[in-house]
Amino acid sequence: MLYGALNDLHLYRGMMRGLDVLIDWLDGNDPAALDCGSHEIMGSKVFANVMEPTTRPLEGAHYETHRRYHDVQIDVRGREAFMVALGETTPVEPFNEADDFELVDAAAGIEGDLADGKFALFIAGEPHMPTLQYGDDGAQPIKKICFKILADEFWDE
Repeated sequence: MLYGALNDLHLYRGMMRGLDVLIDWLDGNDPAALDCGSHEIMGSKVFANVMEPTTRPLEGAHYETHRRYHDVQIDVRGREAFMVALGETTPVEPFNEADDFELVDAAAGIEGDLADGKFALFIAGEPHMPTLQYGDDGAQPIKKICFKILADEFWDE
């Protein structure tokens, strides 16, 4: 996971091909102006999924993983917490190849949040649990963007 201020994302230039594409796109675009739905940035290699979910409690939530895509997540309205699993995981649902999505559980995790202009980049294969309630806020509506970045190993397919 990479985690920090969205304004500092440019510091990670050169780490991943798709991340460089996203950094360039962010230099000339306002992500908060995007409507809900999917928006191509570079075809299926880099795109934005914009959604307006309600944050959820940790209880009953599961971690998600992806094999082909990294997630760069930001909140453009409201705030959420997230978890990243540590150690071994146990499958909850089998991997869905078409959606590049699997649910797992883990005994331990570390916490973070997307408040105050932060971003989190969850690496492909890294179990993460987004859209959790922030602090004592309870369930709150938010507007968030999950930028999907194809992992370099699949870039030339």
